[in-house]
Amino acid sequence: MTQFYYVCSKSPLDTGIFGEEKKESRKGHMTYETEVDEASITVKLLDGKGHGHLSYPYQYEVDSNIGDFGTYKPILNELDQKCLNTLLSYIKEAVNRSFVIEFYTAWAGEEDLEPIQVTELALEELTCEALQLKNLEKLRIYRRLGY
Repeated sequence: MTQFYYVCSKSPLDTGIFGEEKKESRKGHMTYETEVDEASITVKLLDGKGHGHLSYPYQYEVDSNIGDFGTYKPILNELDQKCLNTLLSYIKEAVNRSFVIEFYTAWAGEEDLEPIQVTELALEELTCEALQLKNLEKLRIYRRLGY
């Protein structure tokens, strides 16, 4: 099965690929020097209705490329760690832009089920470990006023 990850916000967020590090080869082609350079995340706007249990109008799917977010792993390899660190940076920027965001995960076919656990954090409490959600968990992250 596939684990899906979603971010939603009050205002539009950047989409695309984040974290990959391409370098120009001697022949002028953009390439990756290592597999870690290729590890990244992709954020894309959901088309259509979105998911009813997400609270905000701008809804996005987040995918990891090469690594993953280490949700079910006791020890992360460097590809997973890079994807997770990239996700953390992306979400911090998103919270600064939108004041609040939600991060939610579900297995394929379960995306419309209600979360079984909702956790709320202030931005300064956010860590990579907090982003390692299990199935049907939602994390709501707030930016405190004055920050």
